[in-house]
Amino acid sequence: MRSLIISLLFFFGPVILMFVLRHAALLLRIWLMVRRHRKSQPDVIDITPEKPKPPSLLFIVVTLVAGSIFAYLAWERITSEAEDTIEKQYAPARIDEKGGIVPGRYE
Repeated sequence: MRSLIISLLFFFGPVILMFVLRHAALLLRIWLMVRRHRKSQPDVIDITPEKPKPPSLLFIVVTLVAGSIFAYLAWERITSEAEDTIEKQYAPARIDEKGGIVPGRYE
């Protein structure tokens, strides 16, 4: 279950990031447009709503490819066994003869 949740996070994480970046770019464009319009006030203001533009096909493809790659890499990382800890035994922390603390480690 944990692997599935983390894989979904790594799949939807880039999607959410691309969504935020797309809308941040849109807000920046709107801010620049408002700033330009403040300098030159038009005589007639057109308030006709425009048809909303869907995200481009390139944006959708890049988002899906990036999300799939990150989900695959996360899944591989989670499901792969750590080779260096399989054969080693863990020695817990202890106090040596001088009273100093020896931290736990793999031996």
